[in-house]
Amino acid sequence: MDKIKNHLSLINKDYETINLVTFDEWIENFETLSKLGVGLIIGPDDDIYLIKEQLNFIELIALDFNNFDDGRGYTQAYLLSKRWKYAGEIIGINAHLDQLQFMIRSGITSYQLLEAYQGNNEQDYTNGFSMCYQAAANNNGLALQY
Repeated sequence: MDKIKNHLSLINKDYETINLVTFDEWIENFETLSKLGVGLIIGPDDDIYLIKEQLNFIELIALDFNNFDDGRGYTQAYLLSKRWKYAGEIIGINAHLDQLQFMIRSGITSYQLLEAYQGNNEQDYTNGFSMCYQAAANNNGLALQY
């Protein structure tokens, strides 16, 4: 969790500041935190099945994509957005440029790039492909090719 300590709050789509808690804090203090309108930071190794029945109490979810080689965040985003119909924002934090299109296709509603990538042209990375070889939560206008 040290990699995401600097994310104590995020700005949501309505430009409101949402305080964030860690997954472990949420699990341990659900009764109190569920009444405060906080967001939740989820790391790749957090078991999101533990919060499946609590999603209506979570203001927004920040999925950590810091480890480029770890694809569990894509599965978490898909489960939350498509399978469990989480209606809040799902923000990919610590994002790498090369992950953006995959993040969006899996159900991420917005992202926050790692500091090293800030200022780069993100368009090529969010809309860089015109077709795909597999279905996804959000194909974002891509032509499905087999």
